[in-house]
Amino acid sequence: MKLLTTTLLATSICLSAVFPADAGNIVGSVKAWEYMQADGWKSADGMDDNTLHNMLYQANVIDNYPWTKQFLLRTRGGGAIFLADKKTHTIRQLKLNPVGETYNDIETVYQGDDKGEGCYFAVIDNQASVRDKAIDALIYPDWSAPQDTDAVLKAKIAKVRQQIAPKVIMVMPDNCVNKQQQATLAAKRSDEDRKLQQWVAQQSLAELCRRTGNC
Repeated sequence: MKLLTTTLLATSICLSAVFPADAGNIVGSVKAWEYMQADGWKSADGMDDNTLHNMLYQANVIDNYPWTKQFLLRTRGGGAIFLADKKTHTIRQLKLNPVGETYNDIETVYQGDDKGEGCYFAVIDNQASVRDKAIDALIYPDWSAPQDTDAVLKAKIAKVRQQIAPKVIMVMPDNCVNKQQQATLAAKRSDEDRKLQQWVAQQSLAELCRRTGNC
């Protein structure tokens, strides 16, 4: 498949936990939209090829595994997100409206272990830009505003963090992790790592031999 340039392992992330930055697992990158077209991919929402070429050039491929029905594409720099449907071979841009009006606040998670609610992809608005702005306003108030004590300021900041917390704004059901396929990927990755380590060791010995003549 020409779409991917690298492959990494799956990691399951529980949505009840604090959302880490870049929770979506990047497993590769798009060479260019024309390569996807050559593999039979089409736009589901009528986006023209020139726009797709500009948006998807070197876009990140997120959480694409053999067992999932879909995966995500994210434009360079943490921008727009596309949902890729493997069955229909179509992609569509997700219509997201982050509160802070910046895609930098958007995170994605693939919940691959069933915690009682099935498995799914989730899109999260962490609201970081809005939260940071509100906290900055407390820490650096207008010169005419009364100064809070440290205790009062800490309490206000804690309240802001509670009120402006990450929110799940979209959920797309998908398959759970296939443990057998995951184990196969892990074994392949371990073998690739072992070969890389051997190559590095060989190159290091060759360079040492060249420099010292101690072969």
